[in-house]
Amino acid sequence: MGHGSDRLYITHGEWMEGSHTSAKGAKSRKTAGAFAKLPFDCCALTLKPFETPVCTEDGTIYELLAIIPFIRLHGTDPVTGKKLTSGDLIKLNFFKNADDEYFDPVTFKVFNEHTPMVAIKTSGNVFSRESIDRLNIKPGHWNDLVTDEKFTRADIITLQDPLNVQNRDLSQFDYIKRDLQTGDDDAAGSLSGINVAATGVGSILKKVSEKNKAAAEVAQAAAAKPKPKADPEAPITSASLKSAVPYNTSTVSTNRAAASLTSTTAEISTKIENALWHEEDLMFEAVRNKGEKAFVRLVTNYGNLNCELYADKVPKTVYNFLKLASDDKYKDTIFHRLIPGFMIQGGDPTGTGRGGESFWGKSFEDEFPRNTPKHEDRGTLAMANSGPNTNKSQFYITFRKTPHLDGKHTVFGRLVGGDDVLSKIERVPSDPSTNRPLKPVTLKDVAIFQDPFDAYRKRLEKRLLREEEERQGAGERQRKKEEREKDRTTWFGTKLGEKEKREREAEGKLGLGNKSGIGKYVALPSAGGADAKRKEVPEPNGPPTKKKRPQGGGFGEFSGW
Repeated sequence: MGHGSDRLYITHGEWMEGSHTSAKGAKSRKTAGAFAKLPFDCCALTLKPFETPVCTEDGTIYELLAIIPFIRLHGTDPVTGKKLTSGDLIKLNFFKNADDEYFDPVTFKVFNEHTPMVAIKTSGNVFSRESIDRLNIKPGHWNDLVTDEKFTRADIITLQDPLNVQNRDLSQFDYIKRDLQTGDDDAAGSLSGINVAATGVGSILKKVSEKNKAAAEVAQAAAAKPKPKADPEAPITSASLKSAVPYNTSTVSTNRAAASLTSTTAEISTKIENALWHEEDLMFEAVRNKGEKAFVRLVTNYGNLNCELYADKVPKTVYNFLKLASDDKYKDTIFHRLIPGFMIQGGDPTGTGRGGESFWGKSFEDEFPRNTPKHEDRGTLAMANSGPNTNKSQFYITFRKTPHLDGKHTVFGRLVGGDDVLSKIERVPSDPSTNRPLKPVTLKDVAIFQDPFDAYRKRLEKRLLREEEERQGAGERQRKKEEREKDRTTWFGTKLGEKEKREREAEGKLGLGNKSGIGKYVALPSAGGADAKRKEVPEPNGPPTKKKRPQGGGFGEFSGW
């Protein structure tokens, strides 16, 4: 049965190849030709990524600045060829994550070519089909998952269906078959004849055109600005003296060079750069290692509460409290919740218990280090939250030990003075149903006595200033050294180095100039050899005479006496 074999079956490769008569699917795909699919994030008219997306009721996505001129010129849908007006366009709201990728605002899944996507006609928000099926259609909850607007099943527009890609075939688009002009009008030209004051795409188009016009003016001003010319006589300094290494440089790299080598989507980078630590993280680590604490005074209408803040254990929480206090966010705020025998809560500028923002404008995480402080005494300061990692600006002060709150709320301080004032506040009557004080308990101001983070910044500023002065001093010494090397004339009119030059020339004449390596300082022997330097001793004619040894013993003769 197999092609050219005695097998009773056909293989997958034979079926895909289409060589067998039963491989009708493969043959049909061969005759169909190449299939050019439009990406989901591109305009169906310009075939480029969109910036201000709009769509039709059929789910075709266009760029607003491209579809308006086409409609004014032809009055039809570029894809289907049906009649289309600017009022039929629906503005889409795509959501992007921190990596600049389109994603579902409910499940946070990133969109790709295989994600079924739908849009809600009433709000224009784009979701994945899975979110709409599970959270809207199946439970019968016909409210937008982001804006809570009402909609019906007919308002669901399918933007991408991976199982039906024929409607994204570029070869089947009407304006490509008919070879229609897409329109070369700019944004300003496309606004003529449209009531931009009315609601709809006209107001959006006007904002986009104004933004593009402002960007063009900035680009023209930058191009007209003359570029500074380089001074050829300027001294050249070394790279280590010219550029300073940031103080927060990490020992690891950013991995951009490696990513550009192994990934086709990453930007090309050939330079290995060190990553940078976040300045606040370095500050928190320095304060934690130094073991510093902060001291503040809470000025209330019942008296003063002196507090010690654990900056050495929970530095981020204490830093948030000190920054809000220095920005007067706590000034003239009320304690909106008071439960006798439990705690008093405040820190909300709105006074409702539902407001307040952190210093960074968003919620920050809980801090539970190994030696985390606990709710083990009266007068404990801790952050109020609505769940894990939802700290903002609200805090509370306990009236007793509350160990059941350990591990749920970050403790960042304790009361060190003013226990009598805290007792007065505890005796203030409150509404049992809302726990709001019947008499106002106001936080007039927060006085900061000791701020370890401000002290760290001052130390860092002095250190960086000292390092900058050292770099400038090193550069000045290098410049003076180069100037001294250029001028080597002594007071006697001679130039340093001429004597050495003459010695080298003399060595070259003696044949010593070409010596190098081992033994270059050893003098060469003369032409006569080593034996010529020795003094020749003449040899005697006769045999050598023996030297007489003096005879010992006796007196000898007395002739000399």
